Amino acid sequence: MDLVADFSAICLKSRIVCMNKKSLLTLLQILVTLVLLWWVFHDPDKRAQMGEALREADWKWLWLGVVVFFVCTYVATVRWKILLSVQNIPMSWMRAWQLFMIGMFFNLFMLGSTGGDVVKMFLTMRETRNNKAAALLTVFMDRVIGMMALILISVAFLYFRYDVLSHTPASAALLRTLLWLLAASIVVIVGMFAISGFGWAHYLPSWTPMRGRIVELSAACHLYAKTWRLTLWAFLISFPLFALFFITFYCAARAFTDDLGLVDIFSVLPIVAVITAIPITISGIGLRESLFVSLLAPFGISAAVATLISVAGFLINTIGSLAGGLVFLLYRSSTHEAVNLRDMAREVERVESQMERDE
Repeated sequence: MDLVADFSAICLKSRIVCMNKKSLLTLLQILVTLVLLWWVFHDPDKRAQMGEALREADWKWLWLGVVVFFVCTYVATVRWKILLSVQNIPMSWMRAWQLFMIGMFFNLFMLGSTGGDVVKMFLTMRETRNNKAAALLTVFMDRVIGMMALILISVAFLYFRYDVLSHTPASAALLRTLLWLLAASIVVIVGMFAISGFGWAHYLPSWTPMRGRIVELSAACHLYAKTWRLTLWAFLISFPLFALFFITFYCAARAFTDDLGLVDIFSVLPIVAVITAIPITISGIGLRESLFVSLLAPFGISAAVATLISVAGFLINTIGSLAGGLVFLLYRSSTHEAVNLRDMAREVERVESQMERDE
């Protein structure tokens, strides 16, 4: 019961921190989520079509999607394990997988964009005797390398399927949005590595916004650039990792229709992944469904079926993430030190506060 109470406390405290620190953004996210959900589900004819599709669904595809998701978590752990080795953080494969799953579980309950990552960082510090900076940098580089791979995947599929995806005004507008977001991401990543390579970060004036964070990230980029072979392996692993993630949504699609091929799903998912990464709604709920409706229309998929594909794909990933809760209940630190959830809550609060001061 104490563990349940502690878990409730950390989730509640995370929500209170987010409401206190970024209440306007949080309220806006909730409002946009509710509006989009109303837009997606308000049509009674569409709901009737969804009910019929659910009755005819082939549910074995959804369970196959859950299996693929767990394979995906293993590949993601391999990538993170490589990044840990660059920082000389010794950790077993099983331990790294446990921390990865726990981080995914907490991402479901924390409104802050860094919640699950902070928990994973906190537990990594405990495993490595408080090597906080190294733990933080591995989580950061995991995100950066993933974004670089996603950019290449997006460009490749846009090149081959641009004519289809730009067939309707809505999907064409989403393509333009994606291109702008990809261009901005490229500028940020290239700028980050340039600042690191030329050592410009240390010459930034003290009043520069987020100066401390820029210096830290510059150091991370420099270290991973020196060990470029391992970094390259982590980057290459990102491609099968994204393929497995996309296949979970392909399994969701096959549960409701035979009219979408694997390439069709692979063409749509990069756009969905990039746009839902923007904190417009809570966990992308509502926005994801709207994107699927617009992007699958050129393939002849009805709005009802497109919505179900989105919801089912999200459900597959949610079931897998909830399994991280079971992992957390069974988790025991290698140092045999008790995990104090209140300490984790304080760490989330501290990181959120630091980010706000940097901004």
